Amino acid sequence: MVGGTARRTVEVLHRQADGFGTGCLVAPGLVLTAHHVARPGKGSAIRVRSEGSTGSAEASVVWESELLDAVLLAADRAVVGAGMPVVRFGELVSEYPGRRPLCEASGFPSAMRRTDDDVKVARGRIAPSTGSRSRQYTFEVDGSLPVQGSGWGGLSGAGVFCEGVLVGMVLLTDGEWDRSLRAVPLSQLMAAEGFAKAVTDRTGMPPRLQAADLRPLISGVPEPRMSSTYLLDPQAQVVDFSGMKSVLDDVEQWCNSAELLDVAVVTGVGGTGKSRLVAELLARLTGPGRGEGRAWSGGFLARSPDTDAYPMLASAAYPLLIAVDVAEARLPVVRELAATMADRHDGHKVRILLLARSLHPWWPGLRRSLYARHAGPADATFHVPPGEAFGDHSPEGIYSEAKAAFARRIRLLHQAGHSTGTTWQKTVVADAPREFGDGVEHAQQHTVVYHHVAALADLLAHANPDLARREHPIEVLLAHEEDYLRQMAQAHLSEQVKDELLRSLVLAQYLAGAQTDQDAGAVLRAGAAACRHGHGALEEREIAQLDDLLAAAYPATDLAHWSSIGEPLAAALLTEVEKENGGTFTERFLQHDDLPDSQRQQSLTAIARITQTQPELAAGAHRAVAAAPARLLAHAINTLTVHTDPNSARQWLDGIRDALTRRARQPGADPDLYRGALLLLDHMRQPARTETADIDEPINEPDNDGQPSTVQPEEPESGPTATATSPPPPDHDHATRPPWTARPRTGLTLVKPRVSRATRFFVTLFALMDLVMLVVVTTAAATAADLPYSRGILWWLLPINLFLHLTAASLIGGHGPTREPIAWVATLLTLGLITATGTLLSNSWQLPSYLPAWSLWGAVFTLGLFAVTFAWRIWVGRWQPAPAEGEEA
Repeated sequence: MVGGTARRTVEVLHRQADGFGTGCLVAPGLVLTAHHVARPGKGSAIRVRSEGSTGSAEASVVWESELLDAVLLAADRAVVGAGMPVVRFGELVSEYPGRRPLCEASGFPSAMRRTDDDVKVARGRIAPSTGSRSRQYTFEVDGSLPVQGSGWGGLSGAGVFCEGVLVGMVLLTDGEWDRSLRAVPLSQLMAAEGFAKAVTDRTGMPPRLQAADLRPLISGVPEPRMSSTYLLDPQAQVVDFSGMKSVLDDVEQWCNSAELLDVAVVTGVGGTGKSRLVAELLARLTGPGRGEGRAWSGGFLARSPDTDAYPMLASAAYPLLIAVDVAEARLPVVRELAATMADRHDGHKVRILLLARSLHPWWPGLRRSLYARHAGPADATFHVPPGEAFGDHSPEGIYSEAKAAFARRIRLLHQAGHSTGTTWQKTVVADAPREFGDGVEHAQQHTVVYHHVAALADLLAHANPDLARREHPIEVLLAHEEDYLRQMAQAHLSEQVKDELLRSLVLAQYLAGAQTDQDAGAVLRAGAAACRHGHGALEEREIAQLDDLLAAAYPATDLAHWSSIGEPLAAALLTEVEKENGGTFTERFLQHDDLPDSQRQQSLTAIARITQTQPELAAGAHRAVAAAPARLLAHAINTLTVHTDPNSARQWLDGIRDALTRRARQPGADPDLYRGALLLLDHMRQPARTETADIDEPINEPDNDGQPSTVQPEEPESGPTATATSPPPPDHDHATRPPWTARPRTGLTLVKPRVSRATRFFVTLFALMDLVMLVVVTTAAATAADLPYSRGILWWLLPINLFLHLTAASLIGGHGPTREPIAWVATLLTLGLITATGTLLSNSWQLPSYLPAWSLWGAVFTLGLFAVTFAWRIWVGRWQPAPAEGEEA
């Protein structure tokens, strides 16, 4: 990131030498530089000075390697780099020439040096193939260059950045300048003994590599901070991995299979450890010597990935693992990603691992689509049972180990200077008294995250007795989070902000997310307007300050504008904010005019996920939809993609229907608007729609100007937002009415399903065979029966049986499973009569005693009627509501 590189540039000085060099600020008080620049142990004191500073600070060596020509220096963090966030470590993995990102290194080369503060930036490109784990990067510098290599003296030790991520450290060549610099990759430093520990001790966070050039696509690890959200984040890996060994082994084996591209699914209810499983899998695969001699790379797909950059994944120099969280709500993204990879794959193997709560109803349809696009076999699924993360640990063991791990990480964060606020009235100790963890040994039925929450709550309640008055462990964590936010607010805001407004804005940030500055401004304006305890519309100055605050408190791990509070705390925050605002916050927020449609969709999706376990929190969203169905109903229906349980989907739709019904009875309600909305909702509530259909297809709805737009279901785990494209200006006559009210549906139309030729052929063949058999059996019974009245009466069975057969097929095939009595009466009468006819024919047959004739004919003609029913639907069609005038049938 241009500009950010210079801020991390420090000058390395020596008291008794006139030489100078460059260093890179890894974290406040922690500097990475070249060993030959620092010259530790040579009798000269080392001092460092950060960019723009007038003073310097003495530094000590905390790690060194002469072999790699690298050293870590520690100085006073209040003097060197105060307030600077911990740098992100990474590597370059993609060989795609069309999107090779710009790299840069800043420092003090002697040929360009004019003053002590004259920082110069060298920009260029690096091909990842030059920097495998046994070699060095070749940094090809753009622009003007020194004639002699000595002119670059002083740049040694400079950090090399790509997309704001530190990927290497400059090491200069000797002799004549050849238009390139040498740089040691960070992957080599990470593999060196003691480096990771030294960084951890000074930053409070174990360093982890991320694919820097894939940052438009891959989320990075979270920045260390003293918040409940960070401590519970699975990617922070605060608590050691436990259990799930067999699942982890199976997924790793799938990764190492021979397929070039493949897609698989990991399922499990919330809190079972699916995301933590992926983090552990990446730790395994990225270790040296794994994956056919090459370490893997990868991570979680960004919440709003740059789809134009997908070819970079298909040109990776290393094997890649791409995890997609909440995949059931991101099916369009998965389809596009897999299609691009299948069409343009010319790199190393790629594995796309989908995380979801269940397989149905979305996976069968997606799998067929992936297989048709040659995106691998796509037939592997893995399930994490609720207690799998326990392994051989008891609930007591999980709780105790989690408490020790949280205490260890909190001490590291304290040591690294992240301690803020009044939370820490006492020392954090691993043996803090139990309060919320009391009785945890009997809580085997709970998921592993329950025990982690209880352990962290006990630590925080002991450190700050004020928190112990809370009744629930989640309330303790939320109170600690609010203390963290208050301290951040003091550092970023010029005026004090009410706690109620701050909580409302943090909730709005979680619900809607933001990809751009414009998105963030819309969220802040809508959140402030929905808060009863705010002070009216925010001024631009206030919006800018609040934006800075939220971005600093919850920094994005990808190229989004910001991240958000963690999902475990979001439900508690939603409950508190709704209570503070008289149950109107969600309703007012979703209807705010400044909120784009993409962020309304994301907000409804986030609420739908929360309300799967706390359905009472959905009332505000239902009222908002009922108040503005033209704007919100299609978005609400699209949230079905997050309801993997059809029962939850029905509850969501039933709640909206009740709210619509109440709203329609109010004076001034548009009858056509609400009649159309209820018809659409009733259609979506049919079992065939919610259980068997591909519900990832978007619903067409109007934008604010009344014209139809396609709303794609999207769901980031922490507040992503989709991209919406504005339609052309509306037609004047229909600018304020949704498409379903252009003209009420007045009838039904026959719609034929799309089936393959093979299906059509075999279903038709079996149906014709059934009808032929019906004619033959009825005719034979009429001619063979030795009854005085058979010649007159039994012949009537032929037209009667044919009529009943076709009537039953048309009723069931044309309308689907129905509760109308006539359909079931016709079906039972048809089967009963033809079974009796066959039994009459076979009276003289010698059948085994255990095989009555009526059971044989009943089974045969039941299967035959089933075939005729589906043949009717294929050739004639199924009745569905006719489209309104102007709509496409």
